[in-house]
Amino acid sequence: MTETILEYFFKTAKKYSEKTALLYKKEGVYFPILYKELLIRIQKLSSILLGLGIEKNDKIAILSENRPEWLISDFAIMGCGAVIVPLHITLNSKAICNILNHSEAKILIVSNAELLHKVLLCLDELLFLKKIICIENFFIEIKDSSIEILNWKKAEENLINSQLYGKTQSTKIDSNINDICSIIYTSGTTGEPKGVLLTHKNLLSNVESLNKAIPVKENDIFLSFLPLSHTLERMAGQMVPILFGATIAYAENAKTLVQNLKEVRPTILISVPRIFEKFHDKIWDKINQSSDIKKQIFKWSLKQKKGTIGYLCADYLAFKKVRNNLGGRLRLTISGGASLNLKLVKFFNKVGIIILEGYGLTETSPVISVNTENDICLGSVGKSLPEVLIKINKETKEVLVKGANVFSGYLNNKEETEKCFDSDNWFKTGDLGFISEKGFLTIIGRKKEMLITNGGKNVWPEPIENLLNDDRFVSQSMVIGNNKKFISALIVPDWQEVEIFIKQNNFQLQGHDKLVKNVEILKLFLQRLNEKINANLNDFEKIKAFVLLPQEFSQEQGELTPTLKLRRHIIELHYKKEIETLYQ
Repeated sequence: MTETILEYFFKTAKKYSEKTALLYKKEGVYFPILYKELLIRIQKLSSILLGLGIEKNDKIAILSENRPEWLISDFAIMGCGAVIVPLHITLNSKAICNILNHSEAKILIVSNAELLHKVLLCLDELLFLKKIICIENFFIEIKDSSIEILNWKKAEENLINSQLYGKTQSTKIDSNINDICSIIYTSGTTGEPKGVLLTHKNLLSNVESLNKAIPVKENDIFLSFLPLSHTLERMAGQMVPILFGATIAYAENAKTLVQNLKEVRPTILISVPRIFEKFHDKIWDKINQSSDIKKQIFKWSLKQKKGTIGYLCADYLAFKKVRNNLGGRLRLTISGGASLNLKLVKFFNKVGIIILEGYGLTETSPVISVNTENDICLGSVGKSLPEVLIKINKETKEVLVKGANVFSGYLNNKEETEKCFDSDNWFKTGDLGFISEKGFLTIIGRKKEMLITNGGKNVWPEPIENLLNDDRFVSQSMVIGNNKKFISALIVPDWQEVEIFIKQNNFQLQGHDKLVKNVEILKLFLQRLNEKINANLNDFEKIKAFVLLPQEFSQEQGELTPTLKLRRHIIELHYKKEIETLYQ
């Protein structure tokens, strides 16, 4: 491996010059960008950045939703030999300011006025930022500031007649594979975010290993909706397809995902468990609202075994319709970011949608292991990628990793970096797990998330939460019990199902804030807990108390990471009073 990511892309763009690289939606229609056009736009932006005085190893941040300009910015920054700092669009103003200062970013590329406003709120606190480039065409004037705001399109127009046009090529910047390519700030599920330093070698090794495990086909179309600021989507949903000649289509947002699936009809989808849970719920909502005969057909279909005539009939009568609602061409989906309920995997597998569960961390670029199309073990996160080594610490059961994909350290944080490696330089993931005789890795839980009750019992919250979330009346949940006498739970009801229950029983429909205290609703959830959840748990794992919450955990409130994992310490802080009542 001697090439940088951009050098790798140059070869791909030349090979597939007339092929569609990107698809973006504008005014209700998807428009293409060919590989040759994408290359030109990347070179233009690199020239602009060089003209603004950017030098090798300078930091440039990106604050944008998924769109072509995200990828163009990513690769153009590489073309300058600079370092990319992705920012999550759900971050608040203070968090954005902290990352911009900590990374010492000189330029920020921001997509729209709403996101720019977050930056302007902390303008006086920004210590290193010199310029802001706005992707969309809008006008904002700022006074008494040394920071200059530029318009992307106007900057491109000004470039055409300048001497800088076409100046940049990766070979002229003297970049090499050991240079830092990106600083990705962790989502902070268990603490404050840290800046992960990833080199071209780290990222490219993961690109090549992932493509060996799950080869991309030239006619593959990826639908990109997970935030590109998160390393899972940036690796599996951007770098892998664009470096191997596939096409990336951008979803408008997570809320329009089902509609965009039907429009784009992708062959590969990178997702997270929460999205599959929502797909599953919507499928059953539609089934439950259909006629009795259709319900019976669908339930009969689920009982048919693959390879039988019965299954062929089931596929024609029921499963094909489900697949068509998700575009009809998905040859596989990949799930990462958190553990996936085994029942969901089996359900989607039955209807003909393959979910390949994988595992990784930002610090490992990110993929460590993944199930493959021809080598799959349901309930596991697959075997290690080629050239990635995994072992289990015999005493602590912690998953340890070695490989070219493992990061070089945290930015300006030597102490935390040293804590991450053992004496033999194995990276300590912080996750506990085991490896089967056939080499499949299973993750038990996050070391820091393990609950230890007053009685000394170890309880893993995720499997219990998966059981809870599988109930049709539950939308989200978080299990509590560290240093407590018993296990309890915060539960966000599925209000659509609750309202159906209310109508069926002729109860009075009230606002969610009142329904969470309604005696009949509390009785319903207590019954569900005892019959559906606690019946499947050991005595020390059983949920002895719960509280219903009127609104979902959200990214906007800092309660979920960009891949929709629970930020437990934030949720506990937000619902401190409710939790205290559970243990009075």
